[in-house]
Amino acid sequence: MKATTNPRSCLAAALLALSVLLTGCGGKGPQTLATLAFDGPAGLLELDPDAVLEDGPDGGVLRIDTQQPRLLVNLCETEGPRGDVETIAVDARLRGELLKNEIFLDLWVFPRDGEPRLVRTALPAIRRTVPWTDVAVRVPLKAAERPGKLRVSIYSDGPGRFWVDDVVVRAGRAADLAGGR
Repeated sequence: MKATTNPRSCLAAALLALSVLLTGCGGKGPQTLATLAFDGPAGLLELDPDAVLEDGPDGGVLRIDTQQPRLLVNLCETEGPRGDVETIAVDARLRGELLKNEIFLDLWVFPRDGEPRLVRTALPAIRRTVPWTDVAVRVPLKAAERPGKLRVSIYSDGPGRFWVDDVVVRAGRAADLAGGR
């Protein structure tokens, strides 16, 4: 039996493929800007000596073990989102051990025009000793703010040990990013 192709099904498939491409290229829906699984140094910025890559439960993780009163570890930089977006989302998994004070997730927004701004968000779920915990930070952009670049960092306000894994940076409408990854 000879196979035949229905022109309507080809058109439908082409439209579906186009909509998927547009979603990832500044169309409707969230844009994934960066993903860090810590399986190797690719994508990481220069690490502090207190931050090392090690094996974790599902691949690599970044372990930060410090006795410093304050420590900033820059995780990644990425180009800003395409098109008009409302919110930047940073999702990650963290685990803490013997943390004396809070840790924070920092998002630097470098606009195409204007001064950079820092948004520092406390992660109160990561205190003292806690198992792997999902954290989600949502940063609304200012009106007409168009980031050319973003930087994600972890800031520790005291000694302790913690692990970071599965960092994902996305951009989009606030409603599209509300549910997490």
